[in-house]
Amino acid sequence: MLSRKFMEDFFKGLQQVKRSHPLETLCITWLGSSVGNLSKEDAVEFFKNVVSAVGSTCQLLICMDMWKNPETLYSAYHDQHGVTERFIKHGMQNALSCIGYAPAEQNADSWTYEVEINKIFKRVEMYINFTKGLSLQKHQLEIRAGERILVEFATKYTSNSIKDIATNSCCHLSGYWGNNSYYTCQLLVPGAHALAQCWTDTDELFQGIPNWNSKPIDLRHPYLFYYGHVCAFTKLKIVGGKEASELDNVFSRGMDPDVLDPSHCHGHPPVPPNWPSREALINYVTRTRMMILKETAKGKVTTRILSIVIEHERMHQETLIYMITQDRKMSFEERRVGIRKLPLLISQKGLISMISMDHNIEPEVMIEAGDVDLGVDSWDLTTFVWDNEGPVFHTKVSEPFLVAAKPVSIKDFLCFITQGGYTNQNLWRKEDFAYFSENGFRCPATWSLVENEYFVHGFDSSKHWTEVAEEPVYVSLAEAEAFCRWMNCRVMKEEEYQRILDCDMNGEVVGLRGGGWEWTSTHFYSFPGFQEMAEYREYSTDFFDGKHYVLKGYSDATHKSMRRDSFRNFYQRQYRYVFAKFRCCRSVLS
Repeated sequence: MLSRKFMEDFFKGLQQVKRSHPLETLCITWLGSSVGNLSKEDAVEFFKNVVSAVGSTCQLLICMDMWKNPETLYSAYHDQHGVTERFIKHGMQNALSCIGYAPAEQNADSWTYEVEINKIFKRVEMYINFTKGLSLQKHQLEIRAGERILVEFATKYTSNSIKDIATNSCCHLSGYWGNNSYYTCQLLVPGAHALAQCWTDTDELFQGIPNWNSKPIDLRHPYLFYYGHVCAFTKLKIVGGKEASELDNVFSRGMDPDVLDPSHCHGHPPVPPNWPSREALINYVTRTRMMILKETAKGKVTTRILSIVIEHERMHQETLIYMITQDRKMSFEERRVGIRKLPLLISQKGLISMISMDHNIEPEVMIEAGDVDLGVDSWDLTTFVWDNEGPVFHTKVSEPFLVAAKPVSIKDFLCFITQGGYTNQNLWRKEDFAYFSENGFRCPATWSLVENEYFVHGFDSSKHWTEVAEEPVYVSLAEAEAFCRWMNCRVMKEEEYQRILDCDMNGEVVGLRGGGWEWTSTHFYSFPGFQEMAEYREYSTDFFDGKHYVLKGYSDATHKSMRRDSFRNFYQRQYRYVFAKFRCCRSVLS
């Protein structure tokens, strides 16, 4: 247990540190053994007081010992070498000395050390049993023979109790490391600070957008919608929708229409005849954010809800980067003259001579067949996951397969283009070929063909293709599958992606997780036993439509907090704007 004097000194020290670093975010570390000496209620109060001492611009790195099998806990605290027993008896001797009881009178040899596993409070309790009793006449205290004193307890934690502590401490559980069966380390960030960090990143993106009414991707709303949408969504989840304003309703949900027939789309508010002005929108967001912070300060917003609204906004930050990249592309092309809409063909020998295929895109890494576990069980996790990430689905890869060591590069894909890949309908699904042909799409969405030269655009750069020739190409699934047919290969399945992670111990398959989302040919559907999340029912279910496909990994634009192996992104196969790569696979037996 921690003394009141210790607590007071600790909080005064924190205040002094904050005064010395008023503009910096403090990271405060608290070790598991000390957290374990507090009850769960006292731990909540302690963390609240830490935040109160230094303000919300802090983060708490908390280590915790997890609840285990009672036999395991008992043997740890009643070890065969008697280490813990000596420690506890020594502590009792010191306590008695502090109140004037002479060490010579203590007769510790007659004391019995006892350990109990309290399953109700999830803690280990360590007692001293005074088998011969003890008389403390100075303090008029009589301990009868056989009575015992609780010297120390060690609280153990579960995933749910950690989430409860985060929620009751008004914190967002933003990071997690460790093993739920042994020890874990959590990063708690005060809810207000976690939201402010996210909002700052959104504001920085919009500060770089000159025209908020621009709509660089036709299948999406203009920029300004998303500035209002992420705020309206957060308000709906944290404050509720009982007194929704007109703008709350306008911005309540975005759209993901059918790429092949945009007149078909999931439910969303009608597009207003006129969007609000930039000034009106900024005023709306400012007012709404203040309302959200006020509600968060009440301490009733769960860490789960905080995770939902923050990850939702982080996802939109990435899709905004896709839009900004298209804006960059259009501006780049407008500044150039002599733009050609058709690609160079094989007759352009000057260009062809510069391009040679990389042998690393050939499927050469053997992955054996075997069992695979997809997804996670959310009830067993400390951190947040979306509903479609679970429950665990036990499946298998039934046949061995070959996979390319590297994703297809920009140079590799340019070979495909210059050899007529976009005009050879035998490489494409019928509906894909029609869509790309009718819209004049003859290269990836992030490319420009200007004066017979290809340029590749990113969020903050536009480069000649030769400068980025070895980087992964970003394409739609339709384009990826056409390339793979050209190579007599295919795109991997979701279970094969996981099998590679499980089996590629030597790292032969390079850049599988990062450098761009990894396309799979797996339809986006639920795992058996799926349960939609009550807080956001439509997040997944609206897109179990047979038109969306699973992407794994992450791109450079994906926020670090969302780079987890269980995450399942999903897009339509013809959607061209995702920072998504692919690699060639080939079945061995078929």
